[in-house]
Amino acid sequence: MKRNLLRNAGQAACLLLAACAGLAASASMPEADEVYEEPVYVFEQTRAQEEYPAGGGTVGARYSCQLLMLTVSNQDRLSPEDGTAAAQAAENFNSKMHSLMIDAVGAGKTMSELAEEVESAAGAYYDETEAGYVQNGQIVSVRVDNISYTGGAHPNSHAFSYLFDMEKGTFVDPSEIADDPELLRATVTDLILDQINGMDQEMRDGLFENYPSVVSQWNNHCVELREEGLLVTFSAYDIGPYAMGALGFDIPYTSITGALGEGGADRLLGAPAEK
Repeated sequence: MKRNLLRNAGQAACLLLAACAGLAASASMPEADEVYEEPVYVFEQTRAQEEYPAGGGTVGARYSCQLLMLTVSNQDRLSPEDGTAAAQAAENFNSKMHSLMIDAVGAGKTMSELAEEVESAAGAYYDETEAGYVQNGQIVSVRVDNISYTGGAHPNSHAFSYLFDMEKGTFVDPSEIADDPELLRATVTDLILDQINGMDQEMRDGLFENYPSVVSQWNNHCVELREEGLLVTFSAYDIGPYAMGALGFDIPYTSITGALGEGGADRLLGAPAEK
């Protein structure tokens, strides 16, 4: 009996030592770090459209609006910090696009009243909005073009833009891509005015008298940050009459390197890509 007790006690001691050794071994082995991914952003189209009948079964008026929405394709594989930032960036972008869509649809629905006046499909009223984007480095340039006809001699068109900083997750003013926004604004203004001065006299004479003041606020108009430089577009009636149409001015990055500053150049020229 005494021998059995000793044997059992010995076995228990061995089991206890083995268990302790296992615990010690597992405690000494570090857990593998969880592997996270970088956010993968995807721009998708979203659309709303409707047609309104006129007499005789023809379409008297129509509207369409195609904008963009931002999604994160690998949201569930991001670190908690990156996941929160990516989700907030998508929300900021989509909130602006949603607001634009509401405005466009609201304006489009008012055309239902005009449809009754239309006598043939050739005279149909319309309002069309379409968005596209270009990405250069961390800055996404969203250009929105609108063209509408609600009667009169010709349709009206307008281009405007929104710049989205993917790193900050917010929309930014075009001048804010530079380290010194005011320096960039003044530099681009001078370059546009130089191009206008290079136009033929008849073209210059056709511009509105206040065009220098409007040009100085180029950052409030349509600005796209393309692969080789800025494209600043003034829509018809911005600095000249309808007959002149939209006027675009290319500003190469090489001509504004000093105004961009080191940070601005890094933000823009890191990884240019056009979609």
